[in-house]
Amino acid sequence: MTTPATLRGVPLTGLRLGAPLGSGSGGVAWAASTESGEQVAVRVLPDVDPATQAARERRLALLRTLDHPGLARVRTMPEHVDDRLVVTDLVPGPTLATVRTSRMGLPAAESLSVAHHLAGALAELHRHGLVHGDVAPTNVVLAHREADGGAQPVLVDLLADLAGEAGTTGFVAPEVRAGQVAGPAADVWALATVCVWCTHVGDRDRVARALAAATAEDPHARPSAGSLTAQLADLHREPVQVPPPSVLAGAALRAKAQAAPTVLRPTRRRRARHRRVTSVRRAVVAMLVAVAVAVPTWLLWPEDQGRTSAQEGSAVVGSSTSLTEVVTDLVRARDDALVAADASALAAVTAAGSPARSDDLALLESLGETRLSGLRTTVGDAEVLEATERTALVQAVLTQGAHERTTAGSIEQVPAQPPRCVVLALRLDGPHWAVERVSSCD
Repeated sequence: MTTPATLRGVPLTGLRLGAPLGSGSGGVAWAASTESGEQVAVRVLPDVDPATQAARERRLALLRTLDHPGLARVRTMPEHVDDRLVVTDLVPGPTLATVRTSRMGLPAAESLSVAHHLAGALAELHRHGLVHGDVAPTNVVLAHREADGGAQPVLVDLLADLAGEAGTTGFVAPEVRAGQVAGPAADVWALATVCVWCTHVGDRDRVARALAAATAEDPHARPSAGSLTAQLADLHREPVQVPPPSVLAGAALRAKAQAAPTVLRPTRRRRARHRRVTSVRRAVVAMLVAVAVAVPTWLLWPEDQGRTSAQEGSAVVGSSTSLTEVVTDLVRARDDALVAADASALAAVTAAGSPARSDDLALLESLGETRLSGLRTTVGDAEVLEATERTALVQAVLTQGAHERTTAGSIEQVPAQPPRCVVLALRLDGPHWAVERVSSCD
């Protein structure tokens, strides 16, 4: 008997679940479509203490009233959609970090365009009494604009200020580093710092001069986001140009490797309580970032014929005669591990300490009691992009077929997904190849 789909036990009434999009320590965000066919991202919010829950509900209520091109839109869904789900628009495009890496920095006119757009988005947030709290290169997505062929900077991760985290290393305002709670002035400081950082080294002084007031040590001396928007409107600006997918693929891997860590807000809470509060932000991060480049989680690859243990899977991979065969073997071993819900076998596919291993284990945990069956992924158009004696980049097109997911005896039919191109970074982990990280070819 077919029953309505669920995600971690939460009914998906009104939504049709697709493939995983990305992962944070709080779980996995999933692609979905609405009853009208619109593409969205969806995540189950974790349980939190009453005070945090009340603050989260107030913030979400305000975010759902906003409609600004520079902010990822948080949707108001029909009443029959479970209120434990947060649904946002998908924001297609690379992050500012990826574009900066691919172009070795932006010219001044494009960086000032980014600053102008982001200042306008922050002004809208601040006008409603909201603070972003983590303006950073990985939280800015460059969405394509048809009008001029440039890109619209969009701020994502709009729940950062509810978490026990205080921004990203290198982009945290001085007063926040000193222990204060981030306010609007901290957002302005981070915006200016991000835009100087993303500029080509030869143009950096020009951008730094234009944004000097925004990086003042004293937060009271900084302009408001609205004032900064007006100031930047008088400067020469040009639309941000996004490189083609072939260039972005490798840049996404390099940008992820260079990403700065998140700064924890000082706290005296007990460790267990800290973990619960911190999970609020991470539980929504991937859903809001939901971009086509640098997606940190692999597709939920379905199973192929036969099953192997972790040791057998490694042996097969190690005996492959080409890197494209290595990828096929890794796909098979990973699928087998997901179907068997075997964490040890799943870890054997990825390199020790790698983002791929962390994301895969988070994915398996997010499935909970859900079991997968009838799955198959085909690997096509595999191509080696780069290779050394110990590392390699392989591009491949993966196609996931229809399958079933069973939770507490209820069977959910999941349709086949369209082909998806990914780039796998491989590393020789001991005697066998393993996956270190994965990104989209787009």
